[in-house]
Amino acid sequence: MNTLLGIFALGTLGFWLLILLDFILITALVENESGGWATFTAICTILGLNYVWKFPVFEALRQNPGHAAILVGSYFALGIGWSIFKWYLFLHKQTRRYEDFKAQFMLEYKITTLTPESAAKLMEAVAKMNQYKSKGDRDYILTQTPLFRNHAGDLTRWATYWPFSMIGFALNDIVRKAWRHIIEMLQTTYQRIANHVFRNINADQAMAEEYKAQAAAASAGSTTRKTRYDQ
Repeated sequence: MNTLLGIFALGTLGFWLLILLDFILITALVENESGGWATFTAICTILGLNYVWKFPVFEALRQNPGHAAILVGSYFALGIGWSIFKWYLFLHKQTRRYEDFKAQFMLEYKITTLTPESAAKLMEAVAKMNQYKSKGDRDYILTQTPLFRNHAGDLTRWATYWPFSMIGFALNDIVRKAWRHIIEMLQTTYQRIANHVFRNINADQAMAEEYKAQAAAASAGSTTRKTRYDQ
């Protein structure tokens, strides 16, 4: 036990690694909409710092009420600002998901301009897509303006855990989108590799398709000659 406490003693490498893992855990919980578990982990961390590692968290707040008030006020102000920013991003993500589905729908049915009739069919297609999903699912397509009261929990989580939400946003949105852009730029290279590896399969497939086409043409010619003979 003493050895374990020594490894994770305050200020040691083990201690900072433990704090880093704790930060990663809370970030993951916030990004996966597990606000309750994030709160539990944060409370355990604060209590652990104060009572296990003897870091005077509560005593520092008691002795410096002015600084504590400024820090708390700043934390809340930044949380409010971040929640507004995340709400804006959330709304745009929802509209982009709908617009992508709409574009795919119009392409599939060769529609250039949406008419009342095609709009009705589009809404039916969206409803069919959402049939086995709940509004909380990430790929659910919204067709009505989101109501604040239905997302109060999300806004509270973003505001409360804004440092963790920022890290999650940077990793999940910025980094992931950057890699996606790079991958799309290299799509020609990836496709060339796939075509080369599958060249024998593609050749066999082409041969089979050619045979089917010749057989179909021969069958059609035979039927035509038979019809003429019968006449």
